Amino acid sequence: MTVLALVLYISFNVQTAKHVQSTAEGWALLIGYSETNFAELGIYISLFFLGPLMEELIYRGLLQHAFFKHSRFGLDLLLPSILFALPHFSRLASLLDILVFATFGIIFAGLTRYTKSIYPSYAVHVINNIVATLPFLLTVLDRVW
Repeated sequence: MTVLALVLYISFNVQTAKHVQSTAEGWALLIGYSETNFAELGIYISLFFLGPLMEELIYRGLLQHAFFKHSRFGLDLLLPSILFALPHFSRLASLLDILVFATFGIIFAGLTRYTKSIYPSYAVHVINNIVATLPFLLTVLDRVW
């Protein structure tokens, strides 16, 4: 499942990368200048569903359960959450940035530990990504309609 999700995630990113120039300019370009609905659709599918699936499979499924399952001192929550936070930045992140994303990671990890499944944390992760990017999504929908 992890390999399939990774292949889908990379495929969408490769296809949508043709329409945006860089990660730093991607959102501005997407909102202001993109005239390709395929690029927007691919980015949102990746952002809403494939990205969270990959992250949950890797950080909660693999790291939390496989490597830190029997750890002491809450390492099964803390270490995967810090590792979850780091790839979310294209530039040098501040301590506050890392703390915010690591907190979300701890929430997702706690949900996974409590339910013994990654599905609830995946659902919350998808909802979080939709809410976090709602202004961008509404702008795109306004242009499309």
